[in-house]
Amino acid sequence: MLPYFPFGQRYNDKMGTTPLLESDRLVEIDANYVADVTLKRQLLKELPDYYYQALPGNVTAQWEVLDLVLQNLARVSPESFSLRQDGTCWHWKNHLLDEETTFMFGDETTLPLEPLDWVGRQVQEDLILLAGDDATLVAGQLCFANDWSLDEKIGLSFWEIHAPITSIVEPMLRAAQTFMARLPIGRPVWRTNWSVKISNQLDMTSRHTPALKQQLIEQLPTLTPDTIGEQLYVRIERQTLTRLPHSGAVLFGIHTYQNRLADEAADPERAYRMARVFSTTPTAMLDYKNMTAFMPALQMYLGSRQSSVDSH
Repeated sequence: MLPYFPFGQRYNDKMGTTPLLESDRLVEIDANYVADVTLKRQLLKELPDYYYQALPGNVTAQWEVLDLVLQNLARVSPESFSLRQDGTCWHWKNHLLDEETTFMFGDETTLPLEPLDWVGRQVQEDLILLAGDDATLVAGQLCFANDWSLDEKIGLSFWEIHAPITSIVEPMLRAAQTFMARLPIGRPVWRTNWSVKISNQLDMTSRHTPALKQQLIEQLPTLTPDTIGEQLYVRIERQTLTRLPHSGAVLFGIHTYQNRLADEAADPERAYRMARVFSTTPTAMLDYKNMTAFMPALQMYLGSRQSSVDSH
């Protein structure tokens, strides 16, 4: 089952942020850690300039992210990670990958990669840096994006990143833009985002969009109420927003979770809640999420998951 299930009694168009407590995980480690990090590193090896990009002038923010992530991992998961600091000399051990790294904090020459690129290879999350009053995307390691890429977004402001902006998402984006501008230091937050996909591949960056659209077209005739549960996947993003204390930039972290629809719908309560949310989601939003084509079969399927339990 998915660890987060952002489906209530109806569709919610609010941003829905929750404070991230000091005891909470900024980045999360789950059973897929080794597989996800291995895949991330493979993608970065194959296309390094596609999955990692950084504009000049954000080195301070990159070191802040490294500091934040390593400290959080070592504190929350000491059985998996350890960090020893001797002044500016830091010794990092990743027990899950059996790796050790020693570097001088603040000295890029002592790391094999830029700080953001290096620390991003320690976690499952995509890590994005937004800077300035207009929240410009200045750096990022983005391997598991849902239909976007750094090639398209680097150097753009928050508003430009989401263009073209349809009327259905404009109110939420305006609220998000205002919220980010006012996000204080020391008050990080998290939220979730949901979608339903034809594939469970983690890397859905925009270079794969044409192939995924074609896959949906080809499989659509087979997406019946009897088969759809085995063919679709619920995809959840746990997103975090953290204002960095020295640079003032915002770290945007994205951890992607996914599970087969049938596995989630095996719980009648989850089937009921998904059905309620999907039935109250505006058509324009379903179009935006590319779910319209299979929605009738999906609703019939979820209805059958509920009724089979209601009959007991």
